[in-house]
Formats: sequence, C-alpha cells, structure tokens
Amino acid sequence: MNRVAVGWLTTAAGVIWVSVGPAAAQAPKADEYISKASTKTMIVERRPAEAPPCLPFDKMPEAVRDRVRQVVEGATLATHGTPEIFACKPAQYYWFLDHPDRASIAWQRLGAKCMEVNDRGDGRFGWIDGQGSDIHWDTVFRGPRMRVWYAEGKVRPAALLPLVPVRAVFVLQHAEGHGESGRLLLRHHADLYLYTDSKTAAWLTRMLGASAPRIAEQYVGQLQMFFAALAWHFDQHPDQAAGLLATEK
Repeated sequence: MNRVAVGWLTTAAGVIWVSVGPAAAQAPKADEYISKASTKTMIVERRPAEAPPCLPFDKMPEAVRDRVRQVVEGATLATHGTPEIFACKPAQYYWFLDHPDRASIAWQRLGAKCMEVNDRGDGRFGWIDGQGSDIHWDTVFRGPRMRVWYAEGKVRPAALLPLVPVRAVFVLQHAEGHGESGRLLLRHHADLYLYTDSKTAAWLTRMLGASAPRIAEQYVGQLQMFFAALAWHFDQHPDQAAGLLATEK
C-alpha cells in the first residue's frame, strides 16, 4: 500500500487514541448477545456491524455541539466497528477510557509499539509525532452505555507533505452482561467520523480511492482492541496491574 496513505490513516487513528441520553436508552443489553459466550479466549464473540448510533447532540457542551454535528453529518470518511464481546472487570475497562495515557504506557511496557498519549489537564488528552502533527481530544458525552470523543488539530500525513487540519469524532458504545457461567462480560463497538476541508478531502480520495473504508475499518478495530485487550489482560493477570500502571517511567 502507498506509504503516504498508510501514514495518513495511522495519524487518523492516533487522533482518538485515545467519554444518558436517548441513544443509550436504545442500546441493546449485552445479555441479549452473550448468554452462551465462553471466556477461554479474549474475544468470545463478534457480531455483524450495526447501524450508526443516534447521538445526543443536545447533551453535549454547547461550545462544541455544532462542530461535533458537522463532523458526523458531513464526514469525509466514516466507518463502523464490529461489536466484540470479552471478559473483563468493567470498572477496569471504564478506567482505561478515562485514562488513555496510562493505557498507552501499559501497552508500551507489554512490548507493544504504541503512540504516547499525553494528559493535558481538565480531561483533555493529546498526541504529537515529532513532525509537527499535534492532535488533542476531549470527552463531549459520557453515559453508562456510550462515550463520545471530539478531536481536532493538524497532522502531517508524510514527511514531505504539509500539515493539514483534521477533526474527528469517536463514538464508543458499551454494555455489560453475563456468560453461561455467570462471568461478567462486556460488549462494545466503535464508530469513527473523520472530517477535513475540501482540498484535503480531494487529496485523500485520490490517495486512498476505494480502499479507504476497508483501511479505516481496520484502524477502528485496532482502537477497539486498545481498550478491550488491555482490560482482558488485567482480568487474566491481576498481579501485573501494579507494575504496568505505575506512574514512574
């Protein structure tokens, strides 16, 4: 694949590496999907992709409400993740949603090549790449079954290309349930909306063409795994939590 295209979507994924209204009330219960699930492997079941969520724009901060709506309704690129079901301690999973910087450190200590996330205070997180790219994101909606992040900034898709403005919305729906053995399981899936100006959108279309949706879906899957796999790992190895989550480098 073209290295520029890969660089662009890698950056797009980094945008939200990452927060109950009517939409949450309509979300299905995890029990409807996982009554027969096993916990021998991390992902115990996958479901077909679902329809995009109905977002509670009226519940979001007024300062960003219109910008979030513009991204979602006029997205340059939108993709919807595949629902996954996995065993974990829900409280641990929710903690990672609130502390993506600590989750990133834990992944690095496990040996994964993971972007470093910075806590910028007041619930804002950010990411830079040393090439001028600088993205920050905030939680704009938080409910018992849904979180929404809004991100914006500038990215450099490849070394010789100029910085381009980008905005994104990342929606994560989640629900708790129990398996046959009574074990707690969690079900989640994500939706990503990426918005750029018309000039950048035309460039993106030329570079990625028909492959863009498939590539974006792969990255959404990685973002889901960022939270799911870590929560599952700590559920399986609780003795490792103190070392992997220590604040000292």
